[in-house]
Amino acid sequence: MPIGGIEQWVGARGADRANPVILVVHGGPGETQWPVASKYAPWERRFTVVQWDQRGAGRTFGRNGAATPEVNLDRITRDGIEVVEHLRRTLGQQKVIVLGHSWGSIVAIRMVQRRPDLFSAYAGTGQVASWRASVNLQFDHLVDKARRDNDAEALRDLEAIGRPDPSNATQYFAFTRNRLFAAMPAADQEWLKGLRSMTPDSLGVDPKELRDLVEGMELSGRSLLPDQMATDLPATATDIRVPFFVIQGSDDITTPTAAAVEYFERVQAPQKALVLIDGAGHFAFMTHAGEFLAALERMARAQW
Repeated sequence: MPIGGIEQWVGARGADRANPVILVVHGGPGETQWPVASKYAPWERRFTVVQWDQRGAGRTFGRNGAATPEVNLDRITRDGIEVVEHLRRTLGQQKVIVLGHSWGSIVAIRMVQRRPDLFSAYAGTGQVASWRASVNLQFDHLVDKARRDNDAEALRDLEAIGRPDPSNATQYFAFTRNRLFAAMPAADQEWLKGLRSMTPDSLGVDPKELRDLVEGMELSGRSLLPDQMATDLPATATDIRVPFFVIQGSDDITTPTAAAVEYFERVQAPQKALVLIDGAGHFAFMTHAGEFLAALERMARAQW
């Protein structure tokens, strides 16, 4: 459909049009959710689940290619608001629930800030706080892991950095490369291995769609890194005028849980609640799907 001056892919599935609408704002950047559509089947009994391939991602990238204009946070936020306006018209509901995962939590927070009248609730998972907090907490976690593992080489390399410079992306990717995956909880490692093993045959799609997914992630990662690095939600997004919920893996190191909790505590909202899922990490909504959906129903669906 035409969104923001280009064609963008939006899909909606559900058992009953009378159910609440939930818009999933994917993370990544560029990590569209249609490859794992089967994981949303239980959701679709209780919600009308809307998936949207953001500007520069997945099937939207496939339609517009590497020349996609304005792949930035502000434009994607405005695109998201257009998507919601379209959903209101076509599904006949005045408000929707928005769920943001990781990068998508930045986009979804911005959408809610700009147009609180469109949303019955915000739910975040893999909740971002700030780039600075993530860099520092990840660094400390990796240092602690190197000490526990008696990994003298890793410890020497990390200690040589001292305290990382959050504005130095080259330094960040150098010290996290290969190490961050090994520090993730087992549930996240297994989930990511499963994603990496996907093929066009296993997904039942044309090979071009999988190429578009990969190339879209590359474009989105490059284009949106400056917006990610500039993010500081505790400084810019504490006045949230809709019910505000965070459902977070207790062991998330990708968007560290300690930073997400600190951000949650600063937020002022009409209603808010925090759920930490034991043993889960960044992909709690997929790896601990039953617990996650139960929390989502209990909180966000109740606002509709």
